[in-house]
Amino acid sequence: MQELPVHALSPGLHLRQGGINAAYLHLLVEAPGRAQLPPVLVQKDGWRIIDGLHRLEAAKLCGDHSITARLVDCTDAEALVIAMKANTSHGLPLSRADRTAGAERVLLAHPEWSDRAIASVTQLSAKTIAVLRERSACPTPPGGQRLGLDGKLRAVSAGEGRRRAAAYIHAHPEATLREVARETEVSLGTVHDVSARLRRGVSPERNGLRATKPRLTLHPAERPADPPPPPHPPNPHPHAAPPGAEEPPARRPATVPAEAPPAWETVAAKVANDPCIRYTAGGKEFLQWMAQHAGDPDGWRELVNAVPAHWVGVIAPIAESVGKEWSLFAERLRSRQEAV
Repeated sequence: MQELPVHALSPGLHLRQGGINAAYLHLLVEAPGRAQLPPVLVQKDGWRIIDGLHRLEAAKLCGDHSITARLVDCTDAEALVIAMKANTSHGLPLSRADRTAGAERVLLAHPEWSDRAIASVTQLSAKTIAVLRERSACPTPPGGQRLGLDGKLRAVSAGEGRRRAAAYIHAHPEATLREVARETEVSLGTVHDVSARLRRGVSPERNGLRATKPRLTLHPAERPADPPPPPHPPNPHPHAAPPGAEEPPARRPATVPAEAPPAWETVAAKVANDPCIRYTAGGKEFLQWMAQHAGDPDGWRELVNAVPAHWVGVIAPIAESVGKEWSLFAERLRSRQEAV
């Protein structure tokens, strides 16, 4: 860190579409511990602000001649990523519109990054990044591969993520769905769907059907001749079974495997867009409650070993009571459905 002259620094990336926030700037000017604020990040090439434009403006208003800064030797594309990450860790958070605009810029600068990698930088969902990618003019990554959060290159062909998740589930049957999503860079909702398809014995890809054995088709000239039927005496009861034949077993109705319920993440956006929920106080409260309690239903698998043995007898009944409340919630909803 070093002290840099205030007048020598210039604005850099302009991540905020609305410019300087006057209220937040006033808060910084009046802050008693202004000297304890984090140093501004400055791009070494050109001395442009990467992070800390409000702090720089506050220093100017207070008449400071210098400001504590950290010089960063980076390219413009790297500066963009650093700025996006810095604005999610401290200071005035970027609005969703600002993060979306920043994500579009990151996509253009790093089209080879995976959706989840860009989502981790911009604090948006991977699904949102995928939508932005489809409507943007970012170039296709070379080789049809993208770089994931773990530094691995993965193909981006249709269904590749689902096949990757299915392979991981087969290799790690005890893994939680959240672990599968993290290790394969596939959304949690997609992993839920893939897991349900595998339990039903169908392909993990969308519209996948149960695998069947290929049928051998022969040319008519290659088909063996049908053997002549053995002679039978005329049956006086044409509708009765022939002598010595067993009665055909009663045909049982075909059973259709029950569809696995959708994950909350796959329906949350549609539910939130329903005016009956979106514009009512109870609806908004319901969305917040579901986001807290239904977003990670199997998260307990990663935490069960974190409970000390001497607390198991206390925590287990609490968990059982919570489960009963969820069952009662489901029963009440079904009762309303039947009434309607």
